Amino acid sequence: MGIDWKAVKEEFGSGSVTIIELAKKYGLHRNTIGKRVKKEGWRKKDAFEGRDGQSTTARKPEDLFDDHRVLWKGVKKRLVKGLHNNDVKLGLEELKVAKMAGEVLSSVIKGERLAWGIEDDASVNLDDTEKIAAEMDLATIPGGTDEAVDGE
Repeated sequence: MGIDWKAVKEEFGSGSVTIIELAKKYGLHRNTIGKRVKKEGWRKKDAFEGRDGQSTTARKPEDLFDDHRVLWKGVKKRLVKGLHNNDVKLGLEELKVAKMAGEVLSSVIKGERLAWGIEDDASVNLDDTEKIAAEMDLATIPGGTDEAVDGE
């Protein structure tokens, strides 16, 4: 009995399974399916063109939240490192990097939420990410002064 390529193509197109999963299911090598995908130009329903012209599976809003958590953990790690550094100068530098990373991340998160329609312009005005960035501002300013170190 032959391979039901129509079924393989439909499952591939659904975007719900990987080529490796399809290969196992249909008893094929993943390269065999990959060659067929390329040769016939199969596309996933939720795919978009990447910069290199290749089809890439589109991301889902749920993926964004996971990514944001991971990125914020990185910012938090830098903050903690800066706060606990015994060398004040190095600690302040670490805090500055964390502050900049937090501000950039806030902008990215805001933009992604708007782009995905998760939030509209009005609800993103002063969201949690901006509040966190504001708190990071305070963390990088030495106590008792309104100016940042080195005139920044």
